[in-house]
Amino acid sequence: MNNKYEYIHEVWSNQMESLCKSPQHWMSFLKTSAWMYKFPFYDQLLIYAQRPDTRACASYETWNDKLYRWIKLGSKRIALLNNNGIQRYVFDISDTRSLENKPLILWSVNQANEK
Repeated sequence: MNNKYEYIHEVWSNQMESLCKSPQHWMSFLKTSAWMYKFPFYDQLLIYAQRPDTRACASYETWNDKLYRWIKLGSKRIALLNNNGIQRYVFDISDTRSLENKPLILWSVNQANEK
């Protein structure tokens, strides 16, 4: 295994241990992970460990090709692991910009759809 994989796995393990120790840490994690409901739990945990203030994560290609948003110069990527140990990276919406300055509306539930 390479050092990056071991480091990311250690971050995951430490974060898991931290969440189990405190209800406040668990609630903070849930607030972040609620925005990333399409990611599996282990990815949510790594995202939270590296950037607890994230709201919408996607790969470089997704931001560029599907959402027409570009990654800002100097943005810090968030490392995730595939099942086979290969690293992949995502970026938060705060790391992106639109050439037309169009805001990206994140999902929400209005009162009419609560039930």
